[in-house]
Amino acid sequence: KTSFADWLVQKYVEKREEIDMKRNATFFMFGFFYLGGIQYVIYVPIFRRLFPMSEKFIAKSFREKFRDGKGMLSVAGQVLLDQFVHHPILYFPCFYITKGLLLDRPVSESITTYRKNMFEDLVALWKVWVPAMLVNFTISPMWFRIPFVASTSLFWTCILSAMRGAGDVPETRGID
Repeated sequence: KTSFADWLVQKYVEKREEIDMKRNATFFMFGFFYLGGIQYVIYVPIFRRLFPMSEKFIAKSFREKFRDGKGMLSVAGQVLLDQFVHHPILYFPCFYITKGLLLDRPVSESITTYRKNMFEDLVALWKVWVPAMLVNFTISPMWFRIPFVASTSLFWTCILSAMRGAGDVPETRGID
């Protein structure tokens, strides 16, 4: 899905005649390992342990949810942990490091690039993911959390590809 999202952006937004395969490989690798594995562990087993009331809260009617102050706090806690801890500390660094490794860059350079882009990246992310995760953590049963994230992620990955896919192509270095 992430590779497809990048392909869509390269082909139809940037109108490239040839797809940048290294860039596309970045999205493929990041999607396969991080989104396909790490996020599952975060959203299902870890959040299930950290927020044990979630499954009971999800099963309630909307009227019951709005009366359940602890349940609403649990939703807020999940969104805050996800958006203000998980994404800044794990998600984006992993994305930039994956991209850097495929472009033969040192990890330190990838982290420097992330720090430079961090505010803009997080604001863009929050515009999509804070509302999406409020919905996800309020109504999605545990088994549906990853499919919900995956469908929203196609849209988000198009944004990420447009913002950061082509933006920092390695400089051409002269021969000494």
